[in-house]
Amino acid sequence: MSPSATRRLAIHAALLLPFAADAGLSQSAIVPPTDPQVVARVNEYMGRLENLGYAGGVLVVRNAKVVLTSSYGMANVAAGIRADTSTVYNLGSITKQFTAAAILRLEEMGKLRTTDSIGRFFPGAPADKRGITLHWLLTHTAGFNSDYSPTDYEPTTRDEYVRCIFAAALRSKPGSTYFYANSGYSLLAAVVELLTGQDYEGALRDLVLRPAGMLETGYKAPRWESARIAHGYQNGRDWGTIVDRIAVEGAPYWALRGNGGLHTTLGDIARWDAALDNRSVLTDSSRVKFMTGYVNEGPEGRSQYAYGWAVMKTSRGTRLVTHNGGNGVYVAELLRFVNDRVTIFVASTVSELTATTAVRVISRIVFGQPYELPPARVAAAPSVITAAAGTYLLGDGSRLVVRARDGRLTAEAVGQQAYALLVTGDTTSAPEATALNARSRAIAEAVVKGDVAPLRAALGPGGPDSAEVASQEAQMMEGRLERFGALKSVEVLGTVRGPEGGLQTTVRLNFERGGATNIYTWDRGGHIMDLGARPFAAVELLPSENGEFRSFDARSGAGARLSFAAGTVTALTPRGPVTLVRP
Repeated sequence: MSPSATRRLAIHAALLLPFAADAGLSQSAIVPPTDPQVVARVNEYMGRLENLGYAGGVLVVRNAKVVLTSSYGMANVAAGIRADTSTVYNLGSITKQFTAAAILRLEEMGKLRTTDSIGRFFPGAPADKRGITLHWLLTHTAGFNSDYSPTDYEPTTRDEYVRCIFAAALRSKPGSTYFYANSGYSLLAAVVELLTGQDYEGALRDLVLRPAGMLETGYKAPRWESARIAHGYQNGRDWGTIVDRIAVEGAPYWALRGNGGLHTTLGDIARWDAALDNRSVLTDSSRVKFMTGYVNEGPEGRSQYAYGWAVMKTSRGTRLVTHNGGNGVYVAELLRFVNDRVTIFVASTVSELTATTAVRVISRIVFGQPYELPPARVAAAPSVITAAAGTYLLGDGSRLVVRARDGRLTAEAVGQQAYALLVTGDTTSAPEATALNARSRAIAEAVVKGDVAPLRAALGPGGPDSAEVASQEAQMMEGRLERFGALKSVEVLGTVRGPEGGLQTTVRLNFERGGATNIYTWDRGGHIMDLGARPFAAVELLPSENGEFRSFDARSGAGARLSFAAGTVTALTPRGPVTLVRP
């Protein structure tokens, strides 16, 4: 879900995280840690992240036993409220599996079949959509676009949203092509309402949440005390809560209802995990149907989409069933390593330090694999901080701009080697980086002029049509101009390997009152497989041991090791020291 007044085009990346391939322990000699060791190591890791600004919660279940349930950081900075085990977190698109479970409950009750076409529930559906089945909605193969509303909070009634979906052209032939579509799950929520005569939240409570013992999960019905609801933070600013945004009568509206925005607690996720192993909500056959992969999420077929879940294999051939959710501020990750009887849930509320980063390392901890701790902050003399400020150049002409402010150092990198160093700790780049930097610049410069043709071409076959791309990019730019003022320049920061695979190119747009970034993730065929956007923020350089300063990239878990001397910086890279000099 989108965090602002505009909605960013998102291509669901199938959750192809590196740990999905290796967290099943390819090294049979590794002995998994004991439960107390898991607790100690996760707390140490999360404590380091908390010191860098992380806020959120972690749940680890192993062999049907809750091993760890803990929260870190602040739930509400202004009010001085720390997050704890009662804190309420946003689930984002993990909501979809609860909608899918409600559909399966209705099937068990004989009220529908997943093979039913939507024409049964919506007699006015046009001919080109009447034959779409519930199964196609559940597996994102119905042919719909992702969204039919400019924001998650646009006031719409159920009938208005359904009419909008039915009036729009299909993007693909129903049943033929996977395309992650929030709208399909909103249509499923409408089916739930029509068959039960209740609003979606009430029906979900009766069909799924109460049978699972989840009394703290919902949109508004649990009526949590406001102090328990975690605030989101983006670029140091309090974004507020989704609960506040949907407090008005009639909300959550239909761009959100059924596909995202549910809230929960760590305890309720533990109850959900237990319910997925027994018959309290779904029968054995329904649970198999629930978590069977039906369609490939990407061209490489590394994961398949089930009903509100992605299904994939670890390197040992064991099964991982997972989903995530987020809106650019809140992020949640739910992983069930089925054969290992391990479940990990992580939530985060700070856009720069997300659950996606944390869950990779926590998975490695649980399975006894090697991992790196984030840098620990140590004291540094003010004179050392001040002396380090300046602009430093690398051999390719890229630059690292270091600033001292309020006793801290921050760095901005522009250009390939400097950007790679700051993000990965190494100046070496992929051979494709130069070409992708040039393509990304051309795309971004065209987009800011209203020309989406280069972007549309880069999305490749099966991507959204030009009108859809143009509309979303126009909305994005309109919101940025409103917040930041006139556009001044476009800079390509550089290209590095992304944590979810592929190469990621980051382009910075400089405005009068701030900056924003577009992030293009490229597949092996040279097509954009994911688009991202976030406000620009400088990277803090943390004073560390041996007089070093270290950066920490929250997405990759890596960063630079820098030593400052008079007029130079020495970067300690895996390939040896690299010297940066002041011009």
